[in-house]
Amino acid sequence: MKPDFNAALQKHFDSIEHRDIEAFKASITGDKTMYTIVQNGHAFTTPDQIIDIHREWFKDNRWSWKSKVIHTVVGEDMAMAVVKYTYQAKPDSPALESWLTYVFRLENGSWKIVHDHNTALDFPAFAKAMSENK
Repeated sequence: MKPDFNAALQKHFDSIEHRDIEAFKASITGDKTMYTIVQNGHAFTTPDQIIDIHREWFKDNRWSWKSKVIHTVVGEDMAMAVVKYTYQAKPDSPALESWLTYVFRLENGSWKIVHDHNTALDFPAFAKAMSENK
């Protein structure tokens, strides 16, 4: 029986919101290649890179991240989700919105992310907030 995609997606969101790197890693592909395209257009190409970035990000307890699923498509062994999320670098920072597209594939009976693409709705504001957060 195919696992529930919506449950897997929520579990991934929970890993981010709770800064749980082990749960985050559990939702990422076991393949050597995974493209993650971030707001400035840079493409990371391995799961290890994106896990390392999240490991560092999760150490910061000031930010908040809230997601809303806009659209999903679930096939036999592939699925995708279009998500809109709100990010705040600090409680007093402006809220920034981004689009996020995840592509999942069934691997050993579990949904795993094989592609991740972020697009900031207001990139200049996003870039400014990131430089001020350092």
